[in-house]
Amino acid sequence: MTFDNSEKAIVDEAIRPQESGRVRFQNIWWPAKCEQEMTFQPGDVVRVIGIDNITLIVAA
Repeated sequence: MTFDNSEKAIVDEAIRPQESGRVRFQNIWWPAKCEQEMTFQPGDVVRVIGIDNITLIVAA
């Protein structure tokens, strides 16, 4: 699966540094994490930049 940095997901469960959360992406709920020291709250829109096993990697 590849992403073009314009793919968007909506945060459903908070994503914090060193902690996974959950996003809705393409009408499916996915575990998600951010490799940067950022926190995203439910309702935030994030970019999907990659995948690690079944966990999406997101960024601002």
